[in-house]
Amino acid sequence: MPSQQVLNKFAHIEARAQQSRFHAATLNSTSALDIDLQDVDLTVGERELVSGARVHLKSEVKYGLVGRNGTGKSTLLVAIAERMIPGIPPSIRIVHVSQLEEADATPVSEHVPVIRHVLDSHLELKSLLDEQTLLERAQDAGHEEESQKLLNQVLLQRAERSLVESQSVALRRSGARGKKAREAEIAAEEALEATKRKFETNTVEPDASLKITSLLSDVQLSLEFIGADTIESRTRGILRGLGFSDEMIDGPFGSLSGGWRSRCRLALALLIPSDVLLLDEPSNFLDLESSIWLQHHLRSLDQTIVIVSHDRSFLDAVSDETMIIRQNKLEYFPGTPTEKEEAERKERLGKVRQQAALDKKKEHIEASIAQGQKSAKKTGDDNRLRMVKSRSKKLNDRWGNETSAKGTRFKLNRDLAGHHFSNRDAIEIQQEEPEVRIKLPEAAGVRGGHVGSLLSLEGVEVGFGKGKGRKVVLEGADLVMGYGETVVLVGRNGQGKSTLAKLILGELQPTRGTVKRHPALKTGYFDQHTVESLPTLDNITSLQIFLDRFKDSATPVTEQSARRILGGFGLGGRLASHTPVKLLSGGQKVRLALALLFHDPPNFLILDEVSTHLDFSTIKALSRELRKWQGGLLLVTHDRYFCNVITGNVFIDSEDESPPIASDDECSSSPPRVYLLRKKGMRLLEGGMDEYESIIERRLLKRGI
Repeated sequence: MPSQQVLNKFAHIEARAQQSRFHAATLNSTSALDIDLQDVDLTVGERELVSGARVHLKSEVKYGLVGRNGTGKSTLLVAIAERMIPGIPPSIRIVHVSQLEEADATPVSEHVPVIRHVLDSHLELKSLLDEQTLLERAQDAGHEEESQKLLNQVLLQRAERSLVESQSVALRRSGARGKKAREAEIAAEEALEATKRKFETNTVEPDASLKITSLLSDVQLSLEFIGADTIESRTRGILRGLGFSDEMIDGPFGSLSGGWRSRCRLALALLIPSDVLLLDEPSNFLDLESSIWLQHHLRSLDQTIVIVSHDRSFLDAVSDETMIIRQNKLEYFPGTPTEKEEAERKERLGKVRQQAALDKKKEHIEASIAQGQKSAKKTGDDNRLRMVKSRSKKLNDRWGNETSAKGTRFKLNRDLAGHHFSNRDAIEIQQEEPEVRIKLPEAAGVRGGHVGSLLSLEGVEVGFGKGKGRKVVLEGADLVMGYGETVVLVGRNGQGKSTLAKLILGELQPTRGTVKRHPALKTGYFDQHTVESLPTLDNITSLQIFLDRFKDSATPVTEQSARRILGGFGLGGRLASHTPVKLLSGGQKVRLALALLFHDPPNFLILDEVSTHLDFSTIKALSRELRKWQGGLLLVTHDRYFCNVITGNVFIDSEDESPPIASDDECSSSPPRVYLLRKKGMRLLEGGMDEYESIIERRLLKRGI
């Protein structure tokens, strides 16, 4: 149940929809588990996100929800989950996992095992088990008074939960719906008071035994429905799939980092029975093996799922259909996000060519008409002049699309019924959203031009402790990188990727082997904590952070140069100088962190999961720039699409029918390499990310999960 704090957080969200006295399911839907809401408006404060939309979620269909950062994807999920949109059937069970999930309000014992924490967080299971215990005790009690008291205790707990639910609904609603919700809340308060009096007096009822038997039967049926007898083994299976070892599953929950706690919330959502599952960035904090397991698991579920994810490969693997938020509208496409983009690209290209052919044809006919007019005027032939004018009028009336929406020959009565100013539809070419632009400053030069390798690791080992307690986190690492070379590191979490980055930065020293750095090596480092460390106090802006950060540096920055760099990362104008950092989206904060990193440009860049908070358009823009960037690039990522674009295995779309061939200035001096990093060395993957994905698929198949 949402806490008061969580409800207050969403108080600025307002949702409206067309009201009907008939249930939507009886009108349009083919299943009682469909959600079909008409004319939905969604606003945050004074900003309109969605207007006049149809929110239609078909039973058991998996949707990928896409759109630019800030278009309202997460807000739409919240509005559905919190039932802010009028018309969502109360019988439909909805579970929501947010990327910005608040910490649990209830205190957590540091020593509670992870599996116990997840099971205890399953509130329905916990309530049913508590009720089963109380009702079984009531059946076995030797005195009627004791049986009645235990029965009343169960009824009191139910009345308390009913009141909390009524209060939650009343807080989310206003107007006429709010009035009804408040009336229901008052009725729940009165029912609770009556149950409390009954509990205090504990008067024995003649049919108490029958009530106990009936309630216990209902509870046992409910426990059977949610699979209580197998739920612990299923929980272990889900946690293993999400990357937990058996030691971690039985270890203390209090020792987990924020990322692992997020996996626990995801595991809980996969356990709770629901009709609609809403997932906001579920693959955040997951390594590729866990992401692939999750995509297979989600495909196996017979429920409606809506997913927001920056990971295009993950979204394509799970989605049956695509929902798109753009220009305040909600659109649908019967296919994956990538199929949607390809279909739109082909349609746009076809219409551009069709319009060009039409323009050429019109130009030729107009020239013919002009010549006819000139000739008729010269000879004084009035009949021919009238004929030419009639031809010109017909041209204007009948100019436009010569095919129907279905691709057949255009017929006026069938394809353009009603009154119109022309007998043809104009060819409408859908305008593309403005392209996201990122401009990386040039890499710092190296004195003397060609320098060979910037960095060399040979037989590197890193370990901590001594004797039997010694732990080796990285072993046998060999790597040579030169100016302009790109290396991508893949591997499971905890295999030493962060350790390797710290070795390169000089923050760690190897216990064995050697690390050689060129004297001119100048590193820039981005990891998942870079964004978290940005100042967000008061109303500090991106521009102010930039000026404060470098005011005492060896290369001081002026407002003009700060604005130029910020603008190169899409943070120009008032966004840089008037929008507080705390109000920026996750993707905008990533851009700010990169802008700070490039104030004094490095010649060697380490990017650790840089795509996590970026929308797809921004990932494409950053990929373009990184492919052209001339410095050394070490990329740590679980994002398959991002990796494949950087390594040249996937081409960024264009208006051409065939994929573009990267030009010389878009490629680094040698082909990008992909290494699988393990605790015992590095393995070059000739097949790149696709080879690593195949390794994971075989591993999961072998493990039977």
